Amino acid sequence: KVFKDMLEDLIGTRGAYVLDTKLNILGKVPITELQTTIKSLKSGVHAIVFDGSIDRDLVRIAEKTTIKYVVAMDSKIKPSDTRIIILTSSDL
Repeated sequence: KVFKDMLEDLIGTRGAYVLDTKLNILGKVPITELQTTIKSLKSGVHAIVFDGSIDRDLVRIAEKTTIKYVVAMDSKIKPSDTRIIILTSSDL
């Protein structure tokens, strides 16, 4: 429910929310800076919600961190291909 509301807030913004374990928003960044932001934060990030499509590069970076959830409009990655929980707008 929280993810659904956040994703709806982001529609059309090309933005991303970075969340902690309590699902508090740590920050909002443009999706063009999302990978750099994840790399620089390393730990403390529990989930990412963004207005875009989940791809292999993003999942690879997320797997090297504490991220458990990646939520986006759609995904090019099958949930079975990663240990991260992938949610799309159709799952919410």
